[in-house]
Amino acid sequence: MESFKLEHMMRLPAQLKGFTLFEMIMGLCLISILSIYAVPNYRTFKQNSVMTQELNRLVANINYARNQSITLSQHIILCSTETFLDCDGESQWHKGWLVFVDLDRNRKYDNNDQLLLVEHKMKTGLHAVASRYRKLIRFDQMGFSPGTNLTIRFCDQRGAESGKAIIISNVGRPRVSQEINHCG
Repeated sequence: MESFKLEHMMRLPAQLKGFTLFEMIMGLCLISILSIYAVPNYRTFKQNSVMTQELNRLVANINYARNQSITLSQHIILCSTETFLDCDGESQWHKGWLVFVDLDRNRKYDNNDQLLLVEHKMKTGLHAVASRYRKLIRFDQMGFSPGTNLTIRFCDQRGAESGKAIIISNVGRPRVSQEINHCG
């Protein structure tokens, strides 16, 4: 009985065939050539995706703050923060930001103000920096952002050639620039 099983196992149908060594080597060569081109492109795709995602998150929050200023007919402040207790981010928007109703109009978050939104820091490796001279965004009751235009530049380790920017006009509308000339 055992010899029958052994003979039966030794006979393989003609349909079952494996790969030859040559076919395996050619397949591995093809996979390695494709991965040489795919890995750098995937890394660039991933970096662009992270930057766009974080930029869109900040634009959505700018639009939210502007909308709240019109809806509530109040002064709304959007500012960068590091501790999430005050506007202490020093124009480093990648550390996080606050949106609050500035009831006493002193442009500082204190006990009298109503906190509307707190956003956590951006993903590692991404920097979003605004001018030192305009550290916050203030919307009046009409949704305008008086003062000078504010530019928040987004950069990663690739530098300014891959950077983007959000520009907030005096009317209060943000727009995205796909080209910047420097980071920071």
